[in-house]
Amino acid sequence: MEVREFALHILENERIEDKLLDPPFLTDLDPGSPLFLREPARAHNIRFSAHTRGERKKLPPLQELYDIEKRAVCLHRFCGHELLAVEMMAYALLAFPEAPTAFRRGLLFTLKEEQEHVRIYMKRLEGLGLTFGDLPLYKHFWRHTPFITSPIRYVSMMSLTFEMANLDFAPFYASAFRKIGDKESEELMNRILLDEIKHVRFGINWFHKLQQRQDSHDWVEYCESLYPYLTPKRAKGHIYQEEYRQKAGVPDDWIKKIEEA
Repeated sequence: MEVREFALHILENERIEDKLLDPPFLTDLDPGSPLFLREPARAHNIRFSAHTRGERKKLPPLQELYDIEKRAVCLHRFCGHELLAVEMMAYALLAFPEAPTAFRRGLLFTLKEEQEHVRIYMKRLEGLGLTFGDLPLYKHFWRHTPFITSPIRYVSMMSLTFEMANLDFAPFYASAFRKIGDKESEELMNRILLDEIKHVRFGINWFHKLQQRQDSHDWVEYCESLYPYLTPKRAKGHIYQEEYRQKAGVPDDWIKKIEEA
């Protein structure tokens, strides 16, 4: 199967099974012309919930995670984020067929890891008595796709902002689950963390390779690659983790600036 066909399959088919398709062999011999899809197709059970700005329900507070149902609410939201990541990476593969071959290969590898994240979240949800799609799912990250107009904007927004924030959120919730004795959910979050370190490293490496102005300050170009409604503040979570950013190869000056954002 061609990478383009694979990405189209993910975005144009409605069922979760199609979005988690795992072809045994993929080639990228015919990436085609740029294609920007407006919205991913989704079956009724995983459709985006219609809501106005500000209506999206907050996650349960940590003190309520002793309740299995509240834990399931958290993991369901996280699973929804992972599915959005799969779809956004498929979007980028279609949008930037002329990107370097190595970039597309790395992006494809990341997409497949995000598919596995969806699978392990779904399995854990079943253990907690919930089926993915039982609760509302939101567009969240997908709303930003109109601003992903180049590969460097993709890595700035997805790898270095949304995924970098997971370097804080994943260990935060791993610790929360550990404190209530939910070892399975803790291990799930630790697995997510290890993969996100790799994904952020992918973003850092390609940000440097894709820089438009090689004589510019990295941080300035990163900020300019975002847009007015998205700032470096979104690249961090509740408890800031320098260690994992260092493991991902984030420059020391970036680590400081994001913490101060």
